[in-house]
Amino acid sequence: MKKVIAVLILIAAVGGAYAADNGKAAKKNKTAAAQKTATAQVLTIPKDAVQRPDGTYGYTDKKGKKWIYTNTPFGVSRFEDTGATTQAAGPDLATKAIDKGEVVRFERPSPFGTMSWEKKKSELNDGERQVFEAQYPKAEEAPAAAPDNSTPAGLESK
Repeated sequence: MKKVIAVLILIAAVGGAYAADNGKAAKKNKTAAAQKTATAQVLTIPKDAVQRPDGTYGYTDKKGKKWIYTNTPFGVSRFEDTGATTQAAGPDLATKAIDKGEVVRFERPSPFGTMSWEKKKSELNDGERQVFEAQYPKAEEAPAAAPDNSTPAGLESK
């Protein structure tokens, strides 16, 4: 019985020493984290940055690296300027145009089924006009002359 009590006391002592070491390590981690956040700089838009029409700012740092700065609801955000644009260059390929004379019917798949609308040709916006012209190119060639129904020479009936 005395051995069992001695073992339990020994286990309690080892457990207490382990908990004390973890407490010190946790305090060290909290102190290191506090120092890191204290040294983190708040990102601001440089004074030399040039404002762009889309609301972003362009800036080239001393090393020649180009950056784009933008204001977000969470503060200023910075990312490298790669020169790539995100705008689509051509007409919408998923939209289908159906010519109905003076009216054009457009159909586009959506997550909720096919979305369709109709517009007069004179009221088309730029995107709709691009889709329509891509699917119905204008015939620039003059129509071929009407075939001659006369009989070929030498086969004339007498």
